[in-house]
Amino acid sequence: MELNELIATIQKIDLMATSKTQHKIAGSTTSLFKGRGVVFDSIRKYERGDDVRNINWNVTARFNDTFINTFSEDKVRTIWILIDCSGSVGFGTKRRSKLDLEIEIAATLAYSAIRHNDAVGVVFFGDVVNKVVMPLRGMTGFWHIAKALVDCQPLAGETKMESSLEFLLKENCTHSLVFLLSDFKTIGYEESARIIALHNDFFTIQVQDILETTFPKLGWVQLKDIESGVQKWTNTSAADFQKLYKQQHLEYQNYYNHFLSKYGVSNVCIQTHDDVVEKLALLI
Repeated sequence: MELNELIATIQKIDLMATSKTQHKIAGSTTSLFKGRGVVFDSIRKYERGDDVRNINWNVTARFNDTFINTFSEDKVRTIWILIDCSGSVGFGTKRRSKLDLEIEIAATLAYSAIRHNDAVGVVFFGDVVNKVVMPLRGMTGFWHIAKALVDCQPLAGETKMESSLEFLLKENCTHSLVFLLSDFKTIGYEESARIIALHNDFFTIQVQDILETTFPKLGWVQLKDIESGVQKWTNTSAADFQKLYKQQHLEYQNYYNHFLSKYGVSNVCIQTHDDVVEKLALLI
């Protein structure tokens, strides 16, 4: 994606944000970026009306009096955007590739978060973490993120989402809002994602192209596996090929759907022909 395309997207976000602010029912929808978490502040004596769930039992037992934990609003929230740059996201048959779509989504989320005075970090990954932009604030920070986004290219190797999730675990990521952007053509990420979802607000965004569910019957063509690089001649009109193609897609999709259902993870699916800002309107 070129920088001028990204700027056009940002201008559209600005127009939408202005429209929502001026609309008479502004505020009736909830943005994921509104509201902050709470962090531990201090310990004080219990007063009538305090929430008993905040009693600090260790301190209470030590001083033979009732004490509670107090909390304050966390003024700056960290937003992490994890971007799948593996070979499979280089595919696209409509307006753009899946990677271009991810870049546009990431820019939209980053810009919206920074408008809400949040800090934004970005992790680019394939089979390993390839690049990290540590959390930044303000428009200067956003343009640094935007440059990293437009410089992003598909990586060789398979998709291993656990690499990015384990990076966040090593960073002791808690009380953050985490967006995972991928086509989810992989398995094995459930455990790492479960832990991230346990301690953060976790949201997945699946990018898709319409040809991933049904491959056109083109007869004999030379196909190349984007991630492995293997090329071979294949009869795309053969019933066995069509069946195998759909089965592989369903395997990945069923794993993803099972994960979402099991842990109650929020998600949205965006295709390469969709309007990103319209799809993300309720989130931002």
